Amino acid sequence: MIPLIKRKIKVILRWFGIFLQGGHFRFGLKPYLGDHTIWSEESILTLPILSSPFKEGKLHNLQIAITRMNNKVLYPGKIFSFWYEIREPTIKKGFKEGRVIRKGEVSSEIAGGLCQLSGIIYYLSLELGLEILERFPHSRDLYNEDTRFTPLGTDASVVYPTKDLRIKNTLSFPLHFSWDLNESELTFRIQSPFPIKRKKLYFKQTDKNGFSNVQVFLDSETDGKPILCSSDDYKL
Repeated sequence: MIPLIKRKIKVILRWFGIFLQGGHFRFGLKPYLGDHTIWSEESILTLPILSSPFKEGKLHNLQIAITRMNNKVLYPGKIFSFWYEIREPTIKKGFKEGRVIRKGEVSSEIAGGLCQLSGIIYYLSLELGLEILERFPHSRDLYNEDTRFTPLGTDASVVYPTKDLRIKNTLSFPLHFSWDLNESELTFRIQSPFPIKRKKLYFKQTDKNGFSNVQVFLDSETDGKPILCSSDDYKL
């Protein structure tokens, strides 16, 4: 009972904070109403879905989350919030058990596996230069160079309701979000009416005392010096 009460309090505080920030007006993808926007440009990122424990549950959870967000638009100045779109993931809403990392340990819980969805959104948004307002890394690196499907440092851990992924569209035009999912791949597309320059990411990794520090840098369009985007420590 006490953990449930604490969870509810966290939810209330989280959404109250959004309300105070004017999030009711700034948050959220909007359905595309066919307003004659020509989506002439497209940026695509595809990541493999590898075999793992609870893969079936992961695919099921990903499909539910994608259905809630697919083919919607993030307008200029608006904020994408992972949990604002999906809301609380529960068994009643159809979510199943999947793999998660909590406090550096691998376990399972309802709605596990959604971090690959938040991760692909973060990765492509970073490359397109969108403003990252909130993002959390995982606490542990589970992969090696043979099994890694995305560079270490481009992940985005999401835990309802305390850890969210929030991205602001700082461009002057809308962005159309869509996803495709099958047994082996997850694809994320951002379409736009005008070109968006895809920026190059640079990585610097240092291992020490059982942890790996990963710094991620982004190309700068002003002075040519890479911009530090994140610096995260992962338990090895």
